Amino acid sequence: MTAKAAQPDLRDDFPDSPARRAVVAVVRGFGAVQRQMGPYFAQFDLTPPQFQMLTVIHRLQDEPVSQRRLGRELYVSFPNITVMLSRMEAAKLIRRRANPLDRREKFVELTRRGESLLNRIWKVHQQQLEHVTAGLNSSEREQLTGLLNKLIFHHVPEESKMETTGVHSKT
Repeated sequence: MTAKAAQPDLRDDFPDSPARRAVVAVVRGFGAVQRQMGPYFAQFDLTPPQFQMLTVIHRLQDEPVSQRRLGRELYVSFPNITVMLSRMEAAKLIRRRANPLDRREKFVELTRRGESLLNRIWKVHQQQLEHVTAGLNSSEREQLTGLLNKLIFHHVPEESKMETTGVHSKT
């Protein structure tokens, strides 16, 4: 499929522009990925955002991870983080403990069950990622990664840019 053939049908009253086509393609691409990843993670009794949360907690395991930090890392509001963590805590995938210096703040860590689940997923995860990105060659995957990271970085609050890893402004 050529890039021209992949363009969405935009016949409506809104003016066509490169910005519009880009946003429509990102939204549709997100939907396509979600349709593949939702059922994949469901076999592990997870949602895609729950998996992302587990991986962030795992990545930051050598430092205290607050609920607010998770919200910034995942671009999710604090109330939504709280709901997600409650569900994951009920499933015994994570535990929360009070910050000894400020008992109002909670730190989050993986349980053994959470670590074990991540290890089970990682054994088959690369195969799923290859399946989801099957329409792109390696160079195109790198291009897509760079362009999306550039877009994301542009919209990250300044204070989060110093904390957030894996998102680079240069492509």
